[in-house]
Amino acid sequence: KPTIIWLRAFHSIYNPPLAPRALALISREFPEARMIMVGPDKGDGSLAKTKQEASRLKVLDRIEFPGGVPRAVVPKFLDRGDIFLNTTDVDNTPVSVLEAMASGLCVVSTDVGGIPKLLTHEQDALLVPRDNPEAIAASVSRVLTERGLAGGLSQRGRKTAENSDWGAVLPQWMALLKELNKEVRA
Repeated sequence: KPTIIWLRAFHSIYNPPLAPRALALISREFPEARMIMVGPDKGDGSLAKTKQEASRLKVLDRIEFPGGVPRAVVPKFLDRGDIFLNTTDVDNTPVSVLEAMASGLCVVSTDVGGIPKLLTHEQDALLVPRDNPEAIAASVSRVLTERGLAGGLSQRGRKTAENSDWGAVLPQWMALLKELNKEVRA
């Protein structure tokens, strides 16, 4: 019973209706697949469109919509999942993806904006073209069926998240600022 976690705000830039379209395709191969779509409604109609799409595709009963949750509760939702789905059309360095990787989830994400600079396809995540439910479904299938893929993505994803942690990043910033300070004084 694979559980897919989607964790963003319901806003058009994150393309939430793509998630039920992908789930409908995933359900052909994995009829017990479920999805949890966590996030606040930003009021642009995306939540309603997502539910309408899920209803039209007959997967609404397979999707849980808990709404926006406090940050302290996010790990509980991530712990319920197997795969983290990022459907965004526009993004830079999504914290939700890093949180999912830190939690050991396998990430399937669109390859937009700065995401390909953060994630490496087939190393710490599977990257798919924007607005492509077929590519998402194929990637989810790979995670669930390809021997060793899930474990490798999970382990390397965790390492990517660790390397993005403030404890790892702060010393790099400090070294850069010291170097710049030396150049300014020279």
